[in-house]
Amino acid sequence: LPISIPLFHPGHLHFASMTAARQRKSTPKAGAELSEEKKEAEAQPQGMARTSSHSVLQARLRSVSQEEDDLLAFAPSNPPSPTKASAPPVLLPTSKEKLLDGFSGNGEPKICEDRADGEGFASKLRTWHDALENWGYDNFPVITDHFNFLVYGVDLAVRSVRWFQFGFAACWMGLRLCIYAIMMLPAFVRIMLQYYHDPRIHRRIRYGPAEREFLDVYVPVEALKEGAKVPVVMAVMGGAFIIGHRGYNAQLGLRLMDFGVITVGIDYRNFPRGSIPDMVEDVGRGVRWVFQNIERYGGDPSQIMLMGQSAGAHLSAMLLLGHCLLEAKSKAAGKDIDNWSVSNLKGYLGISGPYHLGKLGPHLSSRGLYPGIMDYMCSGDLEGCSPEALLAHEDWKAVGTQAALMLPPIHLFHGDQDKAVPVWSSTDFAAALEKAGVSQTTLDVRKGMTHTYPVVEGPMQRHDPQVEIILPMLLGPGAEKRIESSPKLPPMWPVPILDVAGSVSPF
Repeated sequence: LPISIPLFHPGHLHFASMTAARQRKSTPKAGAELSEEKKEAEAQPQGMARTSSHSVLQARLRSVSQEEDDLLAFAPSNPPSPTKASAPPVLLPTSKEKLLDGFSGNGEPKICEDRADGEGFASKLRTWHDALENWGYDNFPVITDHFNFLVYGVDLAVRSVRWFQFGFAACWMGLRLCIYAIMMLPAFVRIMLQYYHDPRIHRRIRYGPAEREFLDVYVPVEALKEGAKVPVVMAVMGGAFIIGHRGYNAQLGLRLMDFGVITVGIDYRNFPRGSIPDMVEDVGRGVRWVFQNIERYGGDPSQIMLMGQSAGAHLSAMLLLGHCLLEAKSKAAGKDIDNWSVSNLKGYLGISGPYHLGKLGPHLSSRGLYPGIMDYMCSGDLEGCSPEALLAHEDWKAVGTQAALMLPPIHLFHGDQDKAVPVWSSTDFAAALEKAGVSQTTLDVRKGMTHTYPVVEGPMQRHDPQVEIILPMLLGPGAEKRIESSPKLPPMWPVPILDVAGSVSPF
């Protein structure tokens, strides 16, 4: 079986070299813009981070916007087939150089790396690791995925034990989590089996060069028809920035296929293998891939919406506002940027998201977690990694009127019984959006709902608030009637057990 190398993963050095390579390949104008941002960051008052996360994120998103030729190497050349969904699509080189640099002799994709960096041991180790891991996923996907997850869990425990407080609150929360997992295990196994064996799901499609830059595409039969163009949902899962996996989107993706909607589950690096700027960059690259390639799967680029849950809501909101700011600044300078725009989105849905990390400290302490962990995730700049705080930044204020007009309708959903992320996170963010002039903002606070109900217990009971919100945003009038007339499915697990599990859940 393929073995991950957790404590020294070659992906770290590889990603650093890729980032450096992208910066070297930037046009002179882009290089000048990055230099200006660097000067602005260095001019900040002492006591603040020398290079703010805001400046880093803007530079990262601008860099991603210039990667069109590189990302074409990850474009699938063959149309989706319901009989071959378990294997990633064959990748198509776009030039002779891509053929030499981006593909191995047997036609399998390998990581493209700038030859100026040399063929070091770390690069070769990463290539061997990827080849072995790809072989495992092709032949033993369930075992390989869970083995890697186990190795990652051990790695995470070793790295992050210093950030946890083992007082009564933390131990009680851990006990409740164990009970919750045991009660829900049969339903989880059922979803897992369908995720790995449903031929409509195209799993583990690479969308970029960095570690964890994979996505899943849930392709309904409607999308397989000649000339089909069906709506698309880009879903970014949660996981406390630490234990996220694109497979968490399985329930949503399976249900949306019943309504003829494609779902793309976008994965991203988790902490401590990546910081929040890394995660936002990953999501941005994944969104770019979707706009570039979704037509190959029968998707309609003019019918795409973005959504995220919990940590995924934070990252997707950070991308939405950050990309919007980048677009507004570029337009003010008379330039065009990227192959997609936030105005291309049909809407944005944020579910139970922590939109201001600087305010979460006291809440984390009450949950038995060390608040300082967020400083590590954000490289010491919580404000620069918070969507709500971005709306108060001088950069946003300079182009705020134009930026607000570009944003799509925003729907913020939160349960008032959420114990993981307080409901004020969404209410405060909604107020900040309205204050910034974003008029198409909807705040949706549901009574009695916890952090996990909209994405776990609710869908298992066949009550899916996500679908009830997504379909009207995508399909417009008549969507509610379509939901009501759809076949009623039986609960995946006895409802009383699901209700008790929801009460026991620490979330």
